[in-house]
Amino acid sequence: MTKATVTVKIFIVDDHAVVRQGTRELLTSHPQMTVIGDTDSGENLEGLLRLKEPDVLLLDINLPDSNGLDILERIRPKFPDLKIILFTAHTDTQYIRKGIKLYVDGYLSKTVSSGELQEAVLSVVQQKNQKDSPVLSADIREKLSQLESQTQAIRLTPREAEILLKVAEGDTNQAIAKNLCLSVKTVDTHVANLMKKLVVNNRSQLTAYAYEQGLL
Repeated sequence: MTKATVTVKIFIVDDHAVVRQGTRELLTSHPQMTVIGDTDSGENLEGLLRLKEPDVLLLDINLPDSNGLDILERIRPKFPDLKIILFTAHTDTQYIRKGIKLYVDGYLSKTVSSGELQEAVLSVVQQKNQKDSPVLSADIREKLSQLESQTQAIRLTPREAEILLKVAEGDTNQAIAKNLCLSVKTVDTHVANLMKKLVVNNRSQLTAYAYEQGLL
């Protein structure tokens, strides 16, 4: 099946009717694409997918009854041949990293043009392996590139990385000290150094950084 002859069946999940309608019009303006259904939530999505049998699922993250990333994690093993694209306004790196970790086939921001959206859908259909690099919109690629550059500039010691992970998992300094056979004062010093090195002010921001780096 070649790119020139493929007819792509698409299903849309988005909680905004205007967005669903606009996305439908953008996609169906391409002669090789058809939208076979849409819904405003994750409710009954598995049944709809089995009934409609789409090639591509265009999935928002912010939904009224569930999170698109949770839906991705739930349906991925049940629909291994379904191509899933996260199409969302959420472009924080922690969302992007988690989507990639869950083997999403594409991650697009809602700022893409109609041509970019259509090209991304066709590119995803051509992918043969679920573990291929996902198709990303230009702004997502740029954000990941900037994050990689920042990460390369920051060198954590193995002990700092270990303690960062423990902090991100919600452990107190006392618990970390006991687990790693260190004094609490030593852990306090490492945590303070991490905040200084990463230019953050609290443990929540350390946790956010750990998510951005894909440590969790």
